[in-house]
Amino acid sequence: MALQRKIAALVWALFMTLSSTPVFAKSGQYLYSFQTGSENWGSISAKNHIAYFGSDNGNLYAFDVDQVKVRWTYLTGAKVRSKPFIDNHRIFITSDDGFLYALNRWSGKLLWKASLNDGGHQRILPANHAPWEFDYTKSSPIADSRFVYVGSADGYFYAFSKRSGEMRWRFKTQGMIRATATLYQGKVFVASWDGHVYALDKHSGKLIWQYQTQGAIPSSPVIVDDILVVGSRDTYLYGLAPYNGQIIWQKALPGGSWVESSAVADSDDGYFYIGSSDAKLLFKMKTQTGDIVWQVATPGWSWGQPVVDENRVYIGSTGHDEPGWFMTQRGFMAVDKESGETAWDYQPSMISGFVHGGVYASPAVSAGKVLIPDLDGYIHVYRQ
Repeated sequence: MALQRKIAALVWALFMTLSSTPVFAKSGQYLYSFQTGSENWGSISAKNHIAYFGSDNGNLYAFDVDQVKVRWTYLTGAKVRSKPFIDNHRIFITSDDGFLYALNRWSGKLLWKASLNDGGHQRILPANHAPWEFDYTKSSPIADSRFVYVGSADGYFYAFSKRSGEMRWRFKTQGMIRATATLYQGKVFVASWDGHVYALDKHSGKLIWQYQTQGAIPSSPVIVDDILVVGSRDTYLYGLAPYNGQIIWQKALPGGSWVESSAVADSDDGYFYIGSSDAKLLFKMKTQTGDIVWQVATPGWSWGQPVVDENRVYIGSTGHDEPGWFMTQRGFMAVDKESGETAWDYQPSMISGFVHGGVYASPAVSAGKVLIPDLDGYIHVYRQ
């Protein structure tokens, strides 16, 4: 019996090794799905074969992508549309219940929570009538060695002690903050629905500079090769100097649509990738000039931030069925970084509502797998 158990253990170990090694399966091969049972608007973070993601059912999940099982869940009081931030033994999330949560990454135990004062905020979701707010996303937390930084629908940007959750400072803007901030050389960059990009001293919250666009900014500012890249609903994409906010370049993307997506840097910082909205395009662009290297059609609204690995760019799109509007379809694509050609794709299932399905949030690449948060209530897993 002991020998049989050893043989069985060896067989299982070999199976798990093969199942997690990309070379033994075709890229884009469907592997499995995990059901959350509610729409998944939150992006996925992954580390050490564990994926962390929230869902509209209020749960945060810690999911083992190799063992295909949930390690733990934590239930908040409302939708979880933020991307979890992994910080050593902690994980930080925000929820529509109006709180920032710090959890133990291994057990899911609550360490502390802090109020963001926006639990009563009512979203104006995408629709075919005014007001054209399209308030569907959430500011996600980021952290350094001391503070956790996050924006709120109350118009404030907050810095909390990472250890205790005590608020250290806050900065008032004149609009909701739905974008995720970024840190760079002692500054934290914040985008608000008041149309401004703010550079704040990360220690004190004091304003260093601000730049005004002509539209709300749900796009998250991102540093690429010493340039701050951010999109606006004024239909422009901006490249700003992070030191003083001076404009380096300004581009009107083809189609004249909002820029909802956020940039992601290539492994070569000379390039970045970003989606559009009504234009239904994914772009590869030169960082220093904003010039387009290539553009690829997406099936629908490419609102989310792409994800990039060594060879490919991954982006989803959402769709609707309203007559008289631009035709948009549900989709998800893996695109070759160099050529812009589609390596593989799939069409998500339809759901009810004005947005009839698709993929908004960013996937994660972990252990040779691509984990995709779909609005159909599943996390779909494909071979990288």
